[in-house]
Amino acid sequence: MSRFKNKIVLITGAGSGIGRSTALRLDKEGATSIVVDMNAEQLKKTHLMLANPESSSRVLDISSLDDAKKCFEEINDKYGRLDALINVAGILRFDNSHEVEISNWNKILEVNLTGTFYMCSFGLPMLLESKGCIVNVSSTAALGSHAWTAAYSASKGGISAFSKTLAVEYGLKGLNVNCVCPASIETPMSTSPNLPKDIDTRLLKKIMPVDGVNRSPDDVASTIAFLASEDAIHINGIDLRVDGGLLT
Repeated sequence: MSRFKNKIVLITGAGSGIGRSTALRLDKEGATSIVVDMNAEQLKKTHLMLANPESSSRVLDISSLDDAKKCFEEINDKYGRLDALINVAGILRFDNSHEVEISNWNKILEVNLTGTFYMCSFGLPMLLESKGCIVNVSSTAALGSHAWTAAYSASKGGISAFSKTLAVEYGLKGLNVNCVCPASIETPMSTSPNLPKDIDTRLLKKIMPVDGVNRSPDDVASTIAFLASEDAIHINGIDLRVDGGLLT
């Protein structure tokens, strides 16, 4: 397939996990990708995996207003357009809710929610011009009830609500905005969780798919590719679960 030939796509969190898998999937389908991440070493590895010589990479802190703004200025100068924005970058901590430190609460919301807002806000002018799309990675934590994830769940719930606002506000102008909501996926963020001590292990069933299998990030990347393509032209404002029946 070449659904993204001649398309300029920006992918955050591309240094590993779902972000890297998405970058590789879209690259195979012809995209010119701009891959960004905080981790320079891992980002370089992703960039070297891309076949399209027009693709580029940039170290970016999405929670920095100035850095996010400068990123889009550079994209406009280099490419002159943007067809799709895919926000994958995020951080996760597990804590008992009564033990969450305010610094950790603020950091998770700054990266996951405020960072997503910055990227969407600065990307909107180019995306409206191209009648493109935004795909935000939310989580089943935004839709269900996951123990020990107070800040993360709040941030992802905010992303889902924010995305629906954008879908309604800009839908008549040709912009589609959707969320992908994965359950537990085999990524660096989730494979070695630092759970609180003395947890009730019965609650672990609330965050596992029906078959108990953590899927590959490639399974989420294929869903993101669908929502970012013209195959999803009449889909707007949804939370598309990729959860193996977790919330069924």
